[in-house]
Amino acid sequence: MNSQSLSRDFTDSLLEYRRELDVLDEEFVKLLAARFSVTRRIGALKATHGAGAADSAREQAQLDRLLSLSENLGLPTELTREVYETVFRFVRAGHLAQAKDMGAGTAKAAP
Repeated sequence: MNSQSLSRDFTDSLLEYRRELDVLDEEFVKLLAARFSVTRRIGALKATHGAGAADSAREQAQLDRLLSLSENLGLPTELTREVYETVFRFVRAGHLAQAKDMGAGTAKAAP
């Protein structure tokens, strides 16, 4: 189907949906930035006190809670799992880097 055969109603609707997605994507990135701001503060606190970079029990509890929320909202749980496993991996790496930068020789990937 070429663009000449698409109705004006279709193209107007498509553009509106895309504008809506653009706004949501911007909010999503802002929320990720806010989340990582908090995790950097947690990483600094852990490094200061020589705590491990990861808390696997906390991560699993969070993942379980978020998977349940996803299911309740009709969001594919595999999407949520993949997103948060990626987020957790970046957070752990950040915490390890913070511990190294602060000279915490006891930095560990897991408690």
